[in-house]
Amino acid sequence: MFSTRALVSAAILCAVAGGAAFSAPAMAQANDEADATPNEITVTARKRNETAQTVADPISVVTSAKIANADLRTLQDAVRLTPNLVVLDGLYPGYKTISFRGFTTLGRDGEFPFATIVDGVVQPGQMFFQQDLVNVQQIEILRGPQGTLYGGGAIAGAINIVTKKPTNEYTGNASFQYLNGDEKRALVGLSGPIVKDKLYFSTGASAYKTDGLVDNLANAKNADFGKGLTTRSSLIFTPTQDLTFALSASTTDSKTGGLWLAAVDNDEFKDVTPLPSENQAGIVRSKLRAYSFKSDWSLPGFATLTAVTAYSRGREATTADADYTAEDNASQTVHFVDTTWSQELRLTSDGSGPLKWNVGGYYQDEKRDYQSSYDPVGGTSSYNDNLRHYETFALFGQVSYDLTDRLEATGGFRYDWEDQSYFDRLTGQILKQKFSEPQGKASLSYKVSPDFFTYLTYSRGYRKGGFNPSSSAESLLYYNPETADNFEWGFKSDFLGNMVTLNGALFYTNFKNQQFSTSRVVENVGIFTAISNVGKTQVMGAEAELSVRPMRGLSLSGSVGYSDVKIKDYLPEDPDGYHDNVIPQIYRFTAQAGIDYEADLTDALKFVAHGDMSHRGNVYWDVANSLETGPKTFFNAKVGLEYGQYSLAFIGRNLSNERTPMAVGAGALNDGATTLASYNSPRQYGVEVGLKF
Repeated sequence: MFSTRALVSAAILCAVAGGAAFSAPAMAQANDEADATPNEITVTARKRNETAQTVADPISVVTSAKIANADLRTLQDAVRLTPNLVVLDGLYPGYKTISFRGFTTLGRDGEFPFATIVDGVVQPGQMFFQQDLVNVQQIEILRGPQGTLYGGGAIAGAINIVTKKPTNEYTGNASFQYLNGDEKRALVGLSGPIVKDKLYFSTGASAYKTDGLVDNLANAKNADFGKGLTTRSSLIFTPTQDLTFALSASTTDSKTGGLWLAAVDNDEFKDVTPLPSENQAGIVRSKLRAYSFKSDWSLPGFATLTAVTAYSRGREATTADADYTAEDNASQTVHFVDTTWSQELRLTSDGSGPLKWNVGGYYQDEKRDYQSSYDPVGGTSSYNDNLRHYETFALFGQVSYDLTDRLEATGGFRYDWEDQSYFDRLTGQILKQKFSEPQGKASLSYKVSPDFFTYLTYSRGYRKGGFNPSSSAESLLYYNPETADNFEWGFKSDFLGNMVTLNGALFYTNFKNQQFSTSRVVENVGIFTAISNVGKTQVMGAEAELSVRPMRGLSLSGSVGYSDVKIKDYLPEDPDGYHDNVIPQIYRFTAQAGIDYEADLTDALKFVAHGDMSHRGNVYWDVANSLETGPKTFFNAKVGLEYGQYSLAFIGRNLSNERTPMAVGAGALNDGATTLASYNSPRQYGVEVGLKF
């Protein structure tokens, strides 16, 4: 596909070209912004400009300075210091295992529990979550249902990515990393004007190649090898001060290890980290393309009319071992293509006066094309070949009104209509179903003082249903939508002249038809794995975030989260089964801490350091709560020097060398006595050199 030499050469050429461009008179020396205090950060996750400390939702913000200083490569890295949120790699980069306030993932066929948005464009499916962070200004993580503005994909929350906007000054950056595992990484970015005050560009790329760190005992290739290239580019045209057009494109091409699993006896699962032993290396080839066109027309004194058209196509091709042993017994292939286009039209008030509002409509058309084969040596192969079609239309609106100069009331409502169809090309089987679901939000927020803000919120989220087409049992062919009613009280506060920021929240979530991957015995068929609906589930939780800035150049942060997730009404045929058990894949307790420090050693030389710790409590991997992973604590660090526009840093990832499961097939072998699991990478360390211009 492409070589390491080509990737590194491309990065160097971009850096050299950028350096030449900035010898022009328009050149301006630019440095990444320092971390602002939370009450100075403007966020757009609710589709208008607001200060983070006045949003009536728990929200964490990761700035571009934090992304650089903490060596945050992907969204998975960026959310690691967020309470009640854990994202793991799963079976391969485009397949994530997620724990988010009692919500989790459901394999490839299920929907993500949160929406991912890039510059106002909702990203479809799971594949686009794997992209590297390129040209990112900040990441806003909203917790709690956000379906009013983002629809059925935002039942647990929303992650809003804002990319860097070019200006009339040319700016750029380039960096190169080398880490153990023979890992090489290059990152470049460049932005500036094409026509001053009218037409701007921004472009960036991230490339890597690694031999990996996880041994495969039956193959010379490490299980987690990989190489990839991600790009993100945009053009912004402002013909008048009231009219803006933005054209954006992002791409990812990668070839990585995937679908590697190691067998471990259930009674040893908690204490053993087995290595995979597969004669055939799992290989996943991904090709992602996303394009969007956004226009904003400001109507002075009234509102802004926004139109967003988006198209994306993600393709994955996988070949892998199918018996997960060193024997040549069986192999498998999977081909998956997700094609989506969407259109949103929204009118947002200008924010002046006590009344603020937005209204809009949304349409999305998504097709998922899936083929797979299971090929036993000397046996008969089996195949799947199907097409799923999802068509969604929604109307939404949200209104906020200042009842007094301290008290604000907010109400929102959305209604989604969805048509789904499934077509089996091999059998001719056709399945269809329709959903329509209301979502809403109501909140009261009160500014007790300039430094203390509190709120009460009710919000309702929704995750669409789907199909289990390979089932021969009629009752299992479909699964229903999931709804969650969330009640929340929270506060946001600043003390000692904004030196200390403390935010917290208590929440209670009542699930109906929570979607859950189960294995059930089907009479005369055998064991069948499908997405089912748990009748009722409840979550009681709390979280708090603290940041302290005791002196110039020093910032301390910490957070804790707890989600008590209990099954209250299991499957319809067994409502009392597993009563009060914990939903699998949910980390009920998380704790994080971080430190950032910088100091001027001389007029030109600066010392910069970052360190963070993330702790996860125990987690269960089966509904019986018999398969458990104990608490784990992870450490990461980056320490370096900056000399003018140059930098040198040392990087450490997973310094505690913790090993933990990322994806688990509970009791998959030997009549349920043996489990299959993949595990995270061990300790990694390396060096980075960088350039800003």
